[in-house]
Amino acid sequence: MIKNRIRLLPVLLLAVWVLAGCGHQVASADKASDGRLQVVTTLFPQYDFARQIGGDHADVSLVLLPGMESHMYDPTPGDMIRISEADMFIYTGAEMEPWAQELADSVDMSKVKVVDASSGVSMMKEEDEEHEHAEAEEDSAHAAEDSHDHGSHHHEHTYDPHIWLDMQNAIQMVKNIEDAFCEADPANAETYKANAEAYIEKLEALDSELKSITAGGNRRDVVFGGRFAYGYFIHGYGLEYESVYDSCSADTEPSMAQMANVINYMKEHHVKYILYEELSTPNVARAIADATGAQMLMFSTCHNVTKDEFESGVTFIDLMQQNADTLKKALE
Repeated sequence: MIKNRIRLLPVLLLAVWVLAGCGHQVASADKASDGRLQVVTTLFPQYDFARQIGGDHADVSLVLLPGMESHMYDPTPGDMIRISEADMFIYTGAEMEPWAQELADSVDMSKVKVVDASSGVSMMKEEDEEHEHAEAEEDSAHAAEDSHDHGSHHHEHTYDPHIWLDMQNAIQMVKNIEDAFCEADPANAETYKANAEAYIEKLEALDSELKSITAGGNRRDVVFGGRFAYGYFIHGYGLEYESVYDSCSADTEPSMAQMANVINYMKEHHVKYILYEELSTPNVARAIADATGAQMLMFSTCHNVTKDEFESGVTFIDLMQQNADTLKKALE
């Protein structure tokens, strides 16, 4: 999927040049007459971080339409023009959005402050997550009878981009965005610093709550029946997991053997809940729930929100608080 998108980039970039050369204007990209920073972001976490930090001094927008699955997103010529005309462009990093770096290298971005929100974050390779998964299985009481076979699944040596699900990583992202705001608009730096500090305090409190929930739970394992994007969360909060999917790739579907393995695990370990991701049709999770009698619980990856949530002003903290409540229930 990513390779196909990269092949389309030259065509999209040519369209950007043509439209820009013809004086094409995108209304949402026009500089604000009131002097506010025009900030464009790719995913909901950095969108919310930026608006919390920028406050009244920034006009923050999200290129990903509410309700859209981020892994299926392709930038349009209009998106690229909007980005190239902004004061600041914040993206997650090359692993999540390889097109963003290509855009920065190919279009005139000399007047745009480009911010890689993942800077300074220790990235996890997806195969490392699978290794931890395998170790957790070996340590379980029923390891000798465990029929899971993860050796047949091969992944490219890529990094898991869902860094924001560990609150310590989210804090680093906030600091990166804070620094960018202060550099872009020194006159309001003190405001940005104060806003970031207040927001980081909320993230620290949420981090402590999640650790407390894990420590106080009756179990340490959770089962995912949807695309797996939770490696940082699992690692950050000392959990073990089972998943019918090995990654969040939309190009793979679980085999009957994988389904059977998860169903058997849930029955053997008396797992009462199965988690699935937002903005998806949870057919696999539903099938497993039907086979085990488990209850389905939505656990957000926070990459995007629904149209109603966006219009109501939902925040990253709101989504993660919902996740905390879900985790508490899942660990009963």
